[in-house]
Amino acid sequence: MNYVKYNRSFVMMEEQGSQFASKESAQIKGYLKVETGNNKGALRCVVHNLRYFEKGDYIYKLILFGKKGERTIHTVIGNLLVNRQGNGETYFRFLPLDVDGKGNSYHQFTTAIVAAASTKDDREPLHPVLKGVTFSEVEPFQSELFQVEEEMESGQSSEIDDLINRISEIVDDMEEAMQDEDVSAEMMEEEDAEPESFRQEASEAFFGSGRTPSEESISKKTYNSFYNEYILNACAHTCRIAEYYEDVTPFERDKTEARWKKIVNITNLPLVSPGAHYFATRYRHYLFGARPDETGTATKFYFGIPGRFLDEEQPDGGRSGFTYWQPIRGTEPALEGYRKGERSNRNAYGYWIIAIDGKTGNIEEV
Repeated sequence: MNYVKYNRSFVMMEEQGSQFASKESAQIKGYLKVETGNNKGALRCVVHNLRYFEKGDYIYKLILFGKKGERTIHTVIGNLLVNRQGNGETYFRFLPLDVDGKGNSYHQFTTAIVAAASTKDDREPLHPVLKGVTFSEVEPFQSELFQVEEEMESGQSSEIDDLINRISEIVDDMEEAMQDEDVSAEMMEEEDAEPESFRQEASEAFFGSGRTPSEESISKKTYNSFYNEYILNACAHTCRIAEYYEDVTPFERDKTEARWKKIVNITNLPLVSPGAHYFATRYRHYLFGARPDETGTATKFYFGIPGRFLDEEQPDGGRSGFTYWQPIRGTEPALEGYRKGERSNRNAYGYWIIAIDGKTGNIEEV
């Protein structure tokens, strides 16, 4: 197995028993996100609806099992952290070529188990609660990711997945159409935040006087399409695993008419926006939304960053596209009554929102 080249896979985990379910009416769910590259590995385990034990009578462990010849091998990756609502997300690092410290590599472990272990009785057997296949024993290097993606693309997952079935085709068309497009001149015309003299002085201070690199490269090929494609792929990925995120209805009157998900893993926010990342980190979440566009041929994606209707809480002062704000449900007065910067806004929370065009990946105003 080549662990030098970057590879990412997802392992969907199935419930093995409801004894440790937080809510008996709902299933225990979970998945693994595994990334390897440069002979290093990272594993993120996400679980939902696991029973929380106030006194710590049980802890949850992530264990990998496999076979080496006729012998069964296993290794404990670590303990899972679960909150009072029964949800948890724990991050682990490992060496793909030596997962267990005994020279056994990751592809030799074919099964992942989340098990409840008693902290009171060492002799009590483990209680498996979730199970997933990391590698097929028939095709040892075939990740279950491909099986999962086929199910999702065939429309067997959540409603939001139906909106992004054509994302791959859209991205391919977009990349081809934008490949020869030169937008440098347009970008320079729109960039009016700093005086030209200031930019020239800054350039000379860094590069020295004379002709600057920007002047030499004005007609060179640009790579904006890569970032657009990256955003679209990130949106499509979030849609694919939407069922593992919490559905929320944060707004009384929602101009976007989107279906919203609350994302607590801030590292998944794909936007190059320091302000958005700052406030998402400060409030420990952000919103992701999607809906069909006006033509019904593509998807409109949305990102909502928590914050108040104040200049100091508007991501990047609006320059990155966060120019529209909606108050959270139950907040009065209505949006039309808000005036930016007023003292009353200091207790009025909402979200700064941008839209992503599902065809081009362009960031737009709502």
